[in-house]
Amino acid sequence: VFAIGYGGRKMIMPRHFVPILFLVAAVTLPNLLRADAHEAEADQQFEEAVTAVHDKAYRKALRLFKDLAEDDISDAQFNAALLIKAGMGQPRNYSEAYYWAVLSDLGGESRAETLVSDLADILPDEDISNNHTQILDRLSKQLSDGNSHAIIKFARLHFEFLQEPDYETAYIWYSIAQAMGIKGGFEGSRDVANYLESIDLIAAQNKSVEIFENSAFAEN
Repeated sequence: VFAIGYGGRKMIMPRHFVPILFLVAAVTLPNLLRADAHEAEADQQFEEAVTAVHDKAYRKALRLFKDLAEDDISDAQFNAALLIKAGMGQPRNYSEAYYWAVLSDLGGESRAETLVSDLADILPDEDISNNHTQILDRLSKQLSDGNSHAIIKFARLHFEFLQEPDYETAYIWYSIAQAMGIKGGFEGSRDVANYLESIDLIAAQNKSVEIFENSAFAEN
């Protein structure tokens, strides 16, 4: 057997995992700093999923990771994308893998960036665009529900991922993030501002105030 590190911890893997070393090495244990009961339950489910991968119970692992992915747990989204890309737990589906990989990247999972890039090289432009539309719909609903975790994701999607970046929308939501003290808001609004003409920048600033004041976030 050999040991692979996972965020400071190790998991023992049998040698027959060598052919899928990237998949196994990339499957991470959850952030153990999650504190409340729901998060503790998520940690337990995450570890159960990792154990299922160890036991080659890929269908079970994927089901558990997908459940957590729906709750916007970025490392679970990453692992779900890996399994789907590899065709483990369900038939291989690059489009679905891309969907979860992008959400994982938007959620702050740094290793998802490479996975997104690899899948983008495979998928047709139309398929990538369809996935972006689905993600926009998902994040738009979260914003309407007052989910502040969606703000930076929404801004980044418009700035970094769309095939034709929407700088105005990205600036608006980075500005809202900055106003709320959300990490990345200041840097994002500063970077996007470089892509806007002065007249467009002022218009975006005015619009950001209007959107913010009419959102659930202004009530906090």
